[in-house]
Amino acid sequence: MVKIYLLGNNMELIKANIDKDFNKWNDVILNSPDFYTIAHNPSLLKFLENTLKWKGESFFIMDKNEIVAVYQHSCPYDNKSVSMPHFSYGGIIRKDNSYTVIEIFNQIKMSLPKFFEIRGLKPYTDFYNSDKVATFLDLQDTIDGQLAMFKSNHRRKIKKAYKNNLKVTVESTEEAMIEFYKVYTKNMLRLGSPSLSKRFFLGLLKEYAYGDIKVFLVFKEKEIIGGAVLLSYNDFVEDCWLSTLSKYNYLYTSVILYWEMIRFSILEQKKIFSFGRSTKDSSLLNFKRQWKPIEKQLFFSYSEEQKLSLKKMTFLTNLWKLLPLRVANFIGPTIADKLY
Repeated sequence: MVKIYLLGNNMELIKANIDKDFNKWNDVILNSPDFYTIAHNPSLLKFLENTLKWKGESFFIMDKNEIVAVYQHSCPYDNKSVSMPHFSYGGIIRKDNSYTVIEIFNQIKMSLPKFFEIRGLKPYTDFYNSDKVATFLDLQDTIDGQLAMFKSNHRRKIKKAYKNNLKVTVESTEEAMIEFYKVYTKNMLRLGSPSLSKRFFLGLLKEYAYGDIKVFLVFKEKEIIGGAVLLSYNDFVEDCWLSTLSKYNYLYTSVILYWEMIRFSILEQKKIFSFGRSTKDSSLLNFKRQWKPIEKQLFFSYSEEQKLSLKKMTFLTNLWKLLPLRVANFIGPTIADKLY
């Protein structure tokens, strides 16, 4: 560990060497009163640096030589940090309740770049976006116990998906990720959004550590009609990307994908399954509610008031849908990789 900043109230901000300090980092994560997610996995910084060339830093926040919290961010630009880009969460994780999150943040913010963004379950500044919510499922100890939590109509949909002769595979190979990417790009064009690059997903497959990355693929006979990328960190798992071919959605492709991920997570003895983030009152959120998850408000906090976001300009979405797939796949990743 290398000391780099002196803060107020005897606090110090120490840059962590995760290769040597991971056990100390993870001990804070596992014992914290705060809610941790995959975005607190320090291997994401190496992934973002090696794939997108964004420098990242992991910090221990110390008080009288004792760790009181951990924090990490990545820097898409020299004068801006994000905790964490391309993921729904970030922010400070405390060792215990000795200090509030805001008390710690008020100490470290003077050491952050001029512009910053922190994502999490609480606001850090007066400037924040609260359009999104996250949905989490408390996993039961058994598969039958989990099924019993759902309404009978939802259990019927799960059974129907299997009766439709859909098959699901689980792999961690480059070949599986490429097959997922083919479905993902088609679905993103249908939704009117540029796709992240293939380099992004293959880089994540290569660099993700301290947890597992799994690619789920849904087959209708020999055709792949859906896929998802599942990340885990300690007892937490999240479906980070899921896409299906819309013409087969009547077969309940999304239902079998989510259920197979939940089932897999239970067998792996995980505790929390995340469906990721959704826009409030969206059809996607309504679909996720069938699984009886807990909903938590997300806050994307900023160092200053934000101007209009490109993501909210719906006319661009409508224009993007008109592009040929080859054109969208050529220009889209350059845009999407930077729209963290």
